[in-house]
Amino acid sequence: MLKEVKKRSFNTKKSNEKFAKIVSAAAEVFRMKGYKEATLEDIANEVGMLKGSLYYYISKKEDLLYEVVQRPLYEMTMNLKNIAESESSPAEKLGRALKNHVYSFEKYQSELFVWISIEWFHSDFGGEIADLGNEYDRLFRKIILEGVETNNFRNDLDPKLMVFAIFGIYNYMQRWYSMESHYSMDEIGKQFEKFVRQAVANLEK
Repeated sequence: MLKEVKKRSFNTKKSNEKFAKIVSAAAEVFRMKGYKEATLEDIANEVGMLKGSLYYYISKKEDLLYEVVQRPLYEMTMNLKNIAESESSPAEKLGRALKNHVYSFEKYQSELFVWISIEWFHSDFGGEIADLGNEYDRLFRKIILEGVETNNFRNDLDPKLMVFAIFGIYNYMQRWYSMESHYSMDEIGKQFEKFVRQAVANLEK
């Protein structure tokens, strides 16, 4: 089970809106340059402020990596937890879980690209992020397993492999999707969901 996450707090009292812009800029810079190559000066330039001003909000670059990765992953996981623990049918839960995943990627495209890159793994907070990712995986498997056990999904499905397949399809969007894409996120979500539903469907029911 997921341990209670004690979110780190930085000195953002004077301007939470400004800090949000800094985190968003950091996500863009980390995505374009990679975490190791990105500098605080790059991030400051993206925001339009002096590098020295960043130290009012953070003490080091890793603080921004934490904010970039933790926030969207925590939100996704809590949403999925509510879905998995709801009274909905397994099929309804799966549909809602897939929508949560695809629309989170639309909302946090750069942030989740950084998460998938696993550049946070050796950071001081790597264990916390890994725990969140593992819980997200566990909740998705729980939905698939429930569908199998209630005869709503195919009885030959391996929940672990099915979730790997789902993540492989959805997470690869990071490599090709953009806001200027020919396909809207709604179209992508519907097509992907249809594909997954066909893959898990119990045709004998």
